[in-house]
Amino acid sequence: MSEEFTDPLDPDSDSGEFAHLLLLGASLSGSDFELMTAPTDLWDRIAAGVSLAEPTVLTEPTVLTQPTVLADRRDSGRRSGGSRNSGRRIVFAAAAAVLILVAGAVGIRLVDSSRTSTEVVASTTLDVIEGPATAQAKLLRSGNTERLVVTTENMPAAPAGSHYELWLVDPKVTSPQSLGPMTGSTEVLIPASIDPAIYPVVDISLQQNGTHDHSGHSLLRGTLQ
Repeated sequence: MSEEFTDPLDPDSDSGEFAHLLLLGASLSGSDFELMTAPTDLWDRIAAGVSLAEPTVLTEPTVLTQPTVLADRRDSGRRSGGSRNSGRRIVFAAAAAVLILVAGAVGIRLVDSSRTSTEVVASTTLDVIEGPATAQAKLLRSGNTERLVVTTENMPAAPAGSHYELWLVDPKVTSPQSLGPMTGSTEVLIPASIDPAIYPVVDISLQQNGTHDHSGHSLLRGTLQ
């Protein structure tokens, strides 16, 4: 028995619904994914494209006048109903795929749009107080976070029993704020409790191991501007 031909562009057929979904996805332009928020009518447009007919319900006749013909009709109805239901399952799956793809694309665009740029807030070339090393420092800001990037050259290993330490210091040098030990070029996150506007001086000191206060032995120092 030959299969019934179904026009894929017929909006009343399952394949027509699937084709309409594909056309709906193709109709989305690049501007749909460049917005900070999804268009208010986006989901309505998708839902409008997924218009599925109510499934056919087969009921038992009240009078069985022609059992053979009726049985044949039942078998035919079950076969066509099963094929129809299978088609609808495919359309539902296609609709879900379109929704996931659209939501994913919009979500990726929203994530990309939410990323904040990094800017150089201030910088300085540190003055050499002692030793052969030189250094530059940059204060970077990204959103609500700030980082200090220090690039050093010709910095030898610290003598045994000691280490280099990075500080932010107020201009009057009353309360140096440690950013931790360092061995050369480094990048550190500035804690929210330290305001570079109050502590603009970048200082690299030589410290004895086990000490926590500034040793007073600064090797390099410069003010962020």
